[in-house]
Amino acid sequence: MPVADAPQSSMEGPLAVTVVGGANMDVGAQTEAPLLPGDSTPGHIHYAPGGVGRNIAENLARLGVPVSLLSVVGDDAFGAQLIASTTASGVKTGSMLRLPGQRTATYLSMHGPDGDMALAVNDMAILEQLTPACCAQHLPPPAPGEWLLLDCNLQAATLAYLLSLGRTTVVDAVSVAKCSRVQAHLPAVHLLKVNRLEAEALTGIAVHTPADALHAAQSLHGHGVSRVLVSLGAKGVGWCDADGSSDFLAARPVPVVNTTGAGDALLAGVVAGLQQQMPLSQAVVHGRSCAEITLSSTFANSSELSHAAVVRHNPSLL
Repeated sequence: MPVADAPQSSMEGPLAVTVVGGANMDVGAQTEAPLLPGDSTPGHIHYAPGGVGRNIAENLARLGVPVSLLSVVGDDAFGAQLIASTTASGVKTGSMLRLPGQRTATYLSMHGPDGDMALAVNDMAILEQLTPACCAQHLPPPAPGEWLLLDCNLQAATLAYLLSLGRTTVVDAVSVAKCSRVQAHLPAVHLLKVNRLEAEALTGIAVHTPADALHAAQSLHGHGVSRVLVSLGAKGVGWCDADGSSDFLAARPVPVVNTTGAGDALLAGVVAGLQQQMPLSQAVVHGRSCAEITLSSTFANSSELSHAAVVRHNPSLL
């Protein structure tokens, strides 16, 4: 697929972020009619760069935040395309490692006519090569004030090692199956983003309503996480700040083409806002606007996303 020119920063004085996490090729299908098990359904199939860590890195670059990505890809066509497209988006890719004999991680998803994901399969075995030793060798040295952003596609030992470095660390929980990898290290996390199911898995609290989301966010804060985001998808996002204050920001009705990547855009927007010294309440509004722009895109990363586009989308952020 063609890649856009690298975006130019339109923000003043952002800090920097190093992302360590998954980079994969997304193979997505969207049907024109409801999916029928055991049958072939007409639709559209597309390929695009993906991966939680990679998506967040691209979004940060599009928002004007200097960002580098430490990840691994195979020595194959998908790997070459991932590096080229990620570089073109503005991410520093010197630490994207091509591993001979390995398959580039691939994520296959099926979406119905409403854009919601019906099912997905992921092949992420290559990410097991992101070991503590690999990270120790290839992690860029920290710059003053630089943040570290991790996704829970990393194996537990790698997360433990990276969280032991004492850097300002953001974590995306990724999935119910993987979020437990960070449970023993919550006090080392400065900002944790979870969805409803991940919040339930980490806290044991049933999360269905905004009040439940706030309860879970406060519980995670009580377990040592400085700042917490609990996404309820189409309902909105609850948050808890470092001082224990919390609130819920309702979602707004927007056209939805594809829900994949909206959560990654939300977290990138919050991080970009915090790095611009926004209070968490305003950074969450910034993140919601990024997610809204991404929901209108066929791909997990919107080529329309930029700081200027976010301000046009929500002038209150000026």
